[in-house]
Amino acid sequence: MVQTLDGIGRFEELKESRPELYATVRGVFDEAVATRRHLHAHPELSFEETETAKLVADKLRSWGYDVREGVGGTGVIGVMEGAAPGPVVGLRADMDALPMLDEIDQPYRSTRDGKAHTCGHDAHTSILLGVARAFSETGLQRGTLKLVFQPAEEIGKGAEAMIRDGALDNPKVDVMAGLHVHPSVRTGEFSLSSTGFATAAGDFFELEFNGEGGHAAYPHQTVDPIMIAAQTLVTMQQIVSRQTDPLDSVVLSFGKIEGGTKNNIIPDSVRVEGTVRTVLPETRNRMEERMRAIAEGVAGGLGGSCTLTYHYGVPSVKNADVPARVFEETVDSLFGPQALKKVIPAMGGEDFSFFSEQVPSVFFRLGTHGEDDRTAYANHNNRFDVDEDAFLYGIATFIELTNRMTAMAPEELE
Repeated sequence: MVQTLDGIGRFEELKESRPELYATVRGVFDEAVATRRHLHAHPELSFEETETAKLVADKLRSWGYDVREGVGGTGVIGVMEGAAPGPVVGLRADMDALPMLDEIDQPYRSTRDGKAHTCGHDAHTSILLGVARAFSETGLQRGTLKLVFQPAEEIGKGAEAMIRDGALDNPKVDVMAGLHVHPSVRTGEFSLSSTGFATAAGDFFELEFNGEGGHAAYPHQTVDPIMIAAQTLVTMQQIVSRQTDPLDSVVLSFGKIEGGTKNNIIPDSVRVEGTVRTVLPETRNRMEERMRAIAEGVAGGLGGSCTLTYHYGVPSVKNADVPARVFEETVDSLFGPQALKKVIPAMGGEDFSFFSEQVPSVFFRLGTHGEDDRTAYANHNNRFDVDEDAFLYGIATFIELTNRMTAMAPEELE
């Protein structure tokens, strides 16, 4: 077992401890990097990933996979049968980019204005393609490998669309795994949530405050929706600070306020938009009711009214006990216990959650912060970039995790 070193050093020790795996990963690494750079230069937005999907499908077919295209819109599935019966293991990568500028100073900078792979989905797709090519060369000893290349994660719609289109069926997936590149973790390291949930649920809302407008010099003759909104927004934070267990996690944020036309006119209405992030399903299920009670109560008490429109987005990603344990054992066996960091759940949303609701799953972070600080920028930053040496770790871990899971009985994975 590897116990020492960090960064690229941990992977290099596999040359002695796991020479076959080392050679396999090294053999597909250069192509994975080249693919990532091509995808980074040619980003596509949610449900527009036609070129990316074609590239994925063409590669999978050339490596002997049974390929299905157009799953959930622009999704692609590749299936490989093992030499002996066993569980069906699903590995997922998302493919879409974000509608923002790419400001990295690299040859593979985005060539498409207003579109950029600033979340790392180009890396996810390339890592999974590296895994696909590796298994096409080594073969799969047991079970079935199902590669799921998903569209539209950035808008939280792609996983549901693929599930509706049968992504988890024919063959039925027994267990799934997914990763996300992240600069909060150094290259050569991984992070895994220390609880059963890896990410937060992400929900959204609009508040419409109505009063009676008039001249700002005579506020007593009006019902001021701006003041009603202000009182309501401050009071709603009591849900977080006084109505939620301090050991639980809730984020209630207001991102947009619209109202009024001039500095001396009290308007008739004010509109507020925001988001709610929760980890525990029971906490999520009470947020709408509590927000509605406060909004209607405060507005009514001040002589106005408020309408809350609540939209449920992605749920929390749930890490099942067995897949999470197998992942931990995988990292330990390859890179040593120091390579895995236990962390609290992330408050960002991730639509891998829809897969984790259907089958036992594990979702982890792959460190991509290398020696160069250009890889330290956060996801969704215009200068976000990754240390491509991290692909060695992602590919090796997915290969080893797949082999361990397919060696188990399906009922052991539940």
